[in-house]
Amino acid sequence: MLFLFLSLALLVSGVGSALTMGLVRAQEPVNLRFLSWTAANQEQGFNEMLAEFTAAHPEITISSETVAGTGAATYPDVLRTGIAGGDPPDLFYMWGGSVAAPFIEADQVLPLDTYYEEYGWAERLVPWAAEAMQSDGVYYGVPKATRGMGFWYRTDIFAENGIEIPQTYAELEAACTTLQGAGIACLSLGGKFGWNTMRLLDYFIELEAGPEMHDQLNALEASWDSPEVVAAYQKLKTWVDNGWIVPGFFAVSPDDARQPFYRGQAAMVFEGDWLESVLKADEQETANFDLFLPPTGHEPLRMSGFPEQVMITRDSEHPDEATVFLDWFLQPEIQQKYFQAVGGSTGVLNAFPSEEEFPLSVKWRQIIESNEAYPPTDQAFRKELMDSFFAVQDAIVAGATTPEEGAAQMQAEAEEWLAANGGV
Repeated sequence: MLFLFLSLALLVSGVGSALTMGLVRAQEPVNLRFLSWTAANQEQGFNEMLAEFTAAHPEITISSETVAGTGAATYPDVLRTGIAGGDPPDLFYMWGGSVAAPFIEADQVLPLDTYYEEYGWAERLVPWAAEAMQSDGVYYGVPKATRGMGFWYRTDIFAENGIEIPQTYAELEAACTTLQGAGIACLSLGGKFGWNTMRLLDYFIELEAGPEMHDQLNALEASWDSPEVVAAYQKLKTWVDNGWIVPGFFAVSPDDARQPFYRGQAAMVFEGDWLESVLKADEQETANFDLFLPPTGHEPLRMSGFPEQVMITRDSEHPDEATVFLDWFLQPEIQQKYFQAVGGSTGVLNAFPSEEEFPLSVKWRQIIESNEAYPPTDQAFRKELMDSFFAVQDAIVAGATTPEEGAAQMQAEAEEWLAANGGV
């Protein structure tokens, strides 16, 4: 009996120790790695957001890793290298459309349908923002921000030169001519990486081709070797040749391109809804700035727009903990509090920024919710085609290729890509 009692005591003690060890293991903090393109002016707020989350969920810590300033030209390659090297982050920022598609098609991103159902995320979001998170009907991300892009302008420069907001493209060209006569560039661009210049060219394509054909060009269902594309390339060349863009922009980074704008040497930039936060961080007088959508003469008037999202890698060892963060992130009060840190609103309902603090961002949010959008080309094309797009665009800027040659070359590249990819 004594032997049996001792054996039972040891067994109970062992089970208790095992349970205790399991409890200790359960309480050990999980560390999530979060890859983003958080800019320097957002870093402090972003880290404060992560710290607040950990304070509310001490069992989960998040390490921030950032690749800022290069946009879609480089960031996806950094992510791709980390995944291929067996060192993927748990959470990562990503754009939508074709930029995210290769990661989804390679089964490197975790489907989130189960979590959308568990947490009711779709019901919290503006419907088009939720829809933009799907690929073939499956959710793969939650929106980080919903973006719109257009012309930001110096209100003081426009007023001093008697310029009203252009309602037509002819009025826009007239404004550029007036500014040129006053020794002021119409537009400041950063040609480095290609995507800053792309925004202007995308506008010219929307202007010349119209919404329906523009969408067909993006889907490779219309010929790039067309009069409409030639005319768009010609407009890009005209703006360069006329000196309406700050000279020497070809090698300037997008961030540095804001400096002539700040100094009053350029009247406009082609930027997104994030610029108000940047202006504040750069200690600019925000009363001197406003925005308008580039006129096209087409109905509906569309903006250049796109979603950004947060995704989870398929190989994350802690997907449940990652979704705890996403659920916390999608609270309206968190969105409002850290609006500047993430560079915008996700599209969560009732998560507008403070109108007193961010009046121009509120204006953008209203535009984003009421206007249709066309995607920037770098989210409509695959990277191989995007490289060709940038090469043609840059050759026209440099004067090495004519608009006619550029249109023919772009169509040849599109046909080659379609042939190699089964017409997809």
